[in-house]
Amino acid sequence: MKLGVCTSFDNIEIAAQAGFEFIECNLSSLHAMSDEDYEALLAKSANFSIPVLKCNGFLPSTVPVSGPGHDTNQLKAYLEKALSRAHALGIKTAVFGSGGARKVPEGWSHFRAWQQIADFLRLASEYAEKYDIDIAIEPLRRKECNILNLVSEALAVSSIIDTPRVGVLGDSFHMNSCHEPWSCLTNTGDRLIHFHISHTLPDFSGRIYPKVDDGEDYEIIIHTLLNMNYQGDISVEASTNDFYVDAFIAAEYLRRYL
Repeated sequence: MKLGVCTSFDNIEIAAQAGFEFIECNLSSLHAMSDEDYEALLAKSANFSIPVLKCNGFLPSTVPVSGPGHDTNQLKAYLEKALSRAHALGIKTAVFGSGGARKVPEGWSHFRAWQQIADFLRLASEYAEKYDIDIAIEPLRRKECNILNLVSEALAVSSIIDTPRVGVLGDSFHMNSCHEPWSCLTNTGDRLIHFHISHTLPDFSGRIYPKVDDGEDYEIIIHTLLNMNYQGDISVEASTNDFYVDAFIAAEYLRRYL
C-alpha cells in the first residue's frame, strides 16, 4: 500500500522529500494544458523524484455526464485526449468524482441520470482499457453533488457495469460527511481500488491534512483497509495553507499505521 498526496506538479519534489511515494494530479487540468506546456511537462517527468500514479478531477463541469447537455461525441474526444496524456505520464488510476459534471440538473430525471452515468462509465472503460488505466468511482457528499453519494452506491454502479476497469474509491471526508461507517469499505471487497484520507473538520465544512491528535481515528481507517486485504493505495486529499509543513507532518504520522 503506497502513500501519496493530491497536489500540483510544482510540489512534487517537496512531496518526495516528505516521504510520499507518488502524487495524484488533476486530470481536467492536464487535459486543458496547451500542447506545448504538456510536452514540456512530459519531458520533465522523466526526472521526477516520485511518479504520478493517480489523477482526480476527471471531468470539468463544462463536459456534463448527466442532463440534457450530455454529448457523447464531446465525451469521446475528452476521454481520448485526457487518458492518452495520463497514460504517457504513467498514471494508473483516474478518480471519477466530478460533481459538477455528473450532478442532476433541476427538473431532470434521477432515473435517467443514473443511466447516463452508467453509460458514461461503460464508454470511459473502453478508453481506460486502451490506455491501461483503472477508473475509481468517488462518492461525493451531498453538498457537492446530488447523486452517487455513498460507497454502497458506487459499489452498485461498479457491479452493474461489471468491468475490471471500473472500481470504487473511498474518501474519509465524504464518508464522514454522509455518516457512512467504515464497514462499508469491507463490503466493497476487491472493487475498492483507491482511498482518500484527511482530517474532517468538526462542522464538516472542509478537510485538512492529518496530524497527531487531530481527533480523526486513522488507525481504525487504515486497519480496516489492511484487514480486508486492500490492494490499492492511499492519497492525502485536503486543503493546506502551507504544503511544505503539512506534507511532512501528515506523511510521517500516517506511516505509523502503514
